[in-house]
Amino acid sequence: MQTAYARMVYDRHQQRLHRRDGGEVTRATTIKHWLKDACRKLIAFMFTQVGVCGLVVAYNIVGAFAFRAIEGDHGDGTPEELARDLRETLVGRLWNVTLRLNVLEEDQWRKEVVGALEEYQGSVVPLVKTKGYRGVHPTEAWSFSASLMYSLSVYTTIGYGNMTPRTEWGKITTILYAIIGMPLMLLYMSNVGEILAKAFKFLYFRACRCDIGSLGYYRSASGTIRPVTASPPRGNSVKTSSGEKPRPRTIPITWCLLVIAVYVFCGGLVFSQWERWSLLDACYFSYISLSTIGFGDLVPGRTVAGQDDAKLVESQQIICTVYLLVGSALVAMCFNLMQEETIENLKSFWRNLGCLRRQEVEDPDVELRDHIQGDGG
Repeated sequence: MQTAYARMVYDRHQQRLHRRDGGEVTRATTIKHWLKDACRKLIAFMFTQVGVCGLVVAYNIVGAFAFRAIEGDHGDGTPEELARDLRETLVGRLWNVTLRLNVLEEDQWRKEVVGALEEYQGSVVPLVKTKGYRGVHPTEAWSFSASLMYSLSVYTTIGYGNMTPRTEWGKITTILYAIIGMPLMLLYMSNVGEILAKAFKFLYFRACRCDIGSLGYYRSASGTIRPVTASPPRGNSVKTSSGEKPRPRTIPITWCLLVIAVYVFCGGLVFSQWERWSLLDACYFSYISLSTIGFGDLVPGRTVAGQDDAKLVESQQIICTVYLLVGSALVAMCFNLMQEETIENLKSFWRNLGCLRRQEVEDPDVELRDHIQGDGG
């Protein structure tokens, strides 16, 4: 009796353990599947237009904090210290020359002062070329807005060259940052440029009241534009008088160039007021930056760096970063539209020369009628 009771208690205990282990396994499996689904959804969202934009902005901000910490807080200030010592030595030397020579020996005074200045210049120029001397200590030069501009110039390949890393970790970080950032920038320009191109096509053809069937939309009887959700009815395919396929609607190249010109001009108006540049220099800077040429002869923040309002300078540099980021997508949109227009023009040119076969409209009803008549004959 006791043996049977003990066996029964043991069996119940094993069943409870089995249920608990099974519940833990099921719970662990559920959590594992939930994490996989969450990661899958996150990756899918990152490759959408909104996700790519957010990823680029976050990548730029992370880079700004990283370079500020590496080059600003722990940067090498040796060139600035050497330049300060040379400047103090020069001032002392000029003072001694002035005390030793009176006003009547002006020629000798000028000769020794010119020699001292040339020696000072010969000592400072190597600091600028080899040590990256900027006249400002790294803690002040690598502000958040300046680091943000530097990060943008790295992964957009603008490369102004006015700010360069001095430390070894800064150079290594720049290499890795560019390796990851440049493909990300290409993805951003591709996705956002495509969305902007579709939006610009929609607005352009709606304003011109042209045929927008090539965009995947149609104009209803009431005049509203609706997306095409199904294939058109049989026998209702559109064809020209010669039976050819109609040419896809594209944006004229002049309009694309006009969009770029207006964007560059608007940026030039703003930068000419902020940086005290001429309108031509400001437009020149905008175009050189948007085209990723980046000579570095004109850099935002350099002229107003001497102002007392540091917050105003930082806000202007941040706005400049946003301007260049949006402008890169806008330029990609215009290049995409100009490419479509150029390809269609080339196709029309080769068809007119007879080097390219003309494409006819596929009409199912006509093909079926011709097939029946052929069989009947």
